[in-house]
Amino acid sequence: MREADPPRLLMLAVGMGTGGAEALIRDSLRLLRLEGFEVTLRSLKDGGAGMEAILRGGEPAPVFREGRRLQLAPLGRLLRHIRQGRFDLIHSHLFWANLAARTVGRWAGIPVILNSHHGTDGWLPLSHRLLERSTVGLADRVVVCSEAVRRCAVEEVGLPASKVVVIPNGIPAERFADRSRREAMRASLGLDAARLAVGSVGRLDEPVKGFSVLVEAMGRVAARRSDAVCLVAGDGPARRGLEETVRRSNLSESVKFLGERRDIPEFLQALDLYVQPSRLEGFGLSALEAMATGLPVVASRTGGLPEVVQEGITGELVPPGDAGSLADTILALLADPTRRAAYGRSGEAIAREEFPLEKMVRAWANLYRTRLAEKGRRAAA
Repeated sequence: MREADPPRLLMLAVGMGTGGAEALIRDSLRLLRLEGFEVTLRSLKDGGAGMEAILRGGEPAPVFREGRRLQLAPLGRLLRHIRQGRFDLIHSHLFWANLAARTVGRWAGIPVILNSHHGTDGWLPLSHRLLERSTVGLADRVVVCSEAVRRCAVEEVGLPASKVVVIPNGIPAERFADRSRREAMRASLGLDAARLAVGSVGRLDEPVKGFSVLVEAMGRVAARRSDAVCLVAGDGPARRGLEETVRRSNLSESVKFLGERRDIPEFLQALDLYVQPSRLEGFGLSALEAMATGLPVVASRTGGLPEVVQEGITGELVPPGDAGSLADTILALLADPTRRAAYGRSGEAIAREEFPLEKMVRAWANLYRTRLAEKGRRAAA
């Protein structure tokens, strides 16, 4: 690399769908360039809504897409690309990209930063867990999004504590500042002024995300409040089963699955209360987005969620998997608009002050600079 060249960063993802990790990658590209890095995004899976958003936005970083199925890119081809592109550093996200990065990065002799977005590896198949634990030590550093994930990485996966760095996720809070679409969005969702809208956003993946618990809780809520409705934005393998449970429980007017949406900031404006019912959650990006929208949040006391949702300040925490506690907490907040408003104000302030996207990207960039300097490579100023 010539003296005047900026350091070259390869950002490696599995795919660019609509998940939280993909949103972080997409939103970070421009800011990393402003930090002085030349960024190339490479995705192991072709297409996806996140990739389409990057291309629509005119993102100048080169985009490489390989294959139409989710699979590990041929390691030899990835290694050639790294050498031909003279990359100085790899930052990867999620299981398959992390596995490829730490393997090929070691062969290429460049620093590898992994991002772990999950609170535990227990959700992985046994074969994946064995791969994770046997090769994760090849990485230079593992970035985790919460103290809960750090504890998992050190105590369960067995990583040296010195390799694990906590950098909380961040969001572009300004994207959630607008409130002007509330009435129009409520009308489009069929909500009149008397309806109280409870909502959630996430991949319909059971039992991890806990939407079956939310459905059960809403059955109890509906028995006491006919004006409450629950709207869930998201899709996934559990959707059909969840919808069947709703139908069998005669809750079709109280719980509605809306599918994947690309207007989440506007959707959140329509809600009166946000619920994150996860059984496992490394951070809780959707809960943070709800806070940035000014919504009170009810979340499970699991993983990194208590580090995002401050109990009694921005919302309430309930035991994971406890539909009774979840229902009671939803009912209490629906009956108390003053407390909902106070939680919403506090949550919005905390989201803006403690979790801005710029803070996360700056921490990433400082970590890159440190690792590049330790490896004897030129770092961005």
